[in-house]
Amino acid sequence: MSFSLLLDSADVQAFQSLSEWFPLDGITTNPTILAKNDRVQAEDQVKKLDQLLQPEQTLHIQVVSKDADGMIAEGHRIQAAFDREIAIKIPVSKEGFKAIKTLASEKVSVTATGVFTVQQAFLAGKAGATHVAPYVNRIDAAHGNSREVLKRIVTLFNHYGMSTRVLAASFKNVRQVEEALLAGVHEATVAPDILETLIVHQGTTDSIEEFTNHFEGAFGVGSELYLKGSK
Repeated sequence: MSFSLLLDSADVQAFQSLSEWFPLDGITTNPTILAKNDRVQAEDQVKKLDQLLQPEQTLHIQVVSKDADGMIAEGHRIQAAFDREIAIKIPVSKEGFKAIKTLASEKVSVTATGVFTVQQAFLAGKAGATHVAPYVNRIDAAHGNSREVLKRIVTLFNHYGMSTRVLAASFKNVRQVEEALLAGVHEATVAPDILETLIVHQGTTDSIEEFTNHFEGAFGVGSELYLKGSK
């Protein structure tokens, strides 16, 4: 089973910078993320993101409409604005389920978002969603156990042979990301600040410093292996 790592942000510079370190597989956005940069129209923000992505990378864009007909129409407009296939994010409300069923029947990629329970995820998958996005931190904040919720969703999808991928979202710390991975999620979308901390540890920094000090102490300050003129 393949795993995909996505950036939960509309920050172009953050994506460019983090792509140098991480093997990012795409980007997710939502209305709140786009609203953080109100100096740039939302459509312009997602278009810039699209231009950054390689053909194999994915872009998830959420509708703002609340009723099914509006969600479906908005989904069609979003899809028509891009040459690539866009995963249309639809919340798992009653109206959202109507929209998920319709868009899925049209072979549109749908990410069921705002998922808090196993039941919501399972029924969204049954309705045809290609992805379900459980909100990890919000589940924990509501006195739930996000790892157990994720694990049960993955188990159900595997048990019934459903192709829907679990896209874990809404992280607030690296421990939650680790727990999601251990639960067996297929994908995770992580904000830039959390993503950066995934590879940071003081022990690593100290070890590098120690190695360098030992080597330079033996062979001189600034020494490196196979510098010009060395044998």
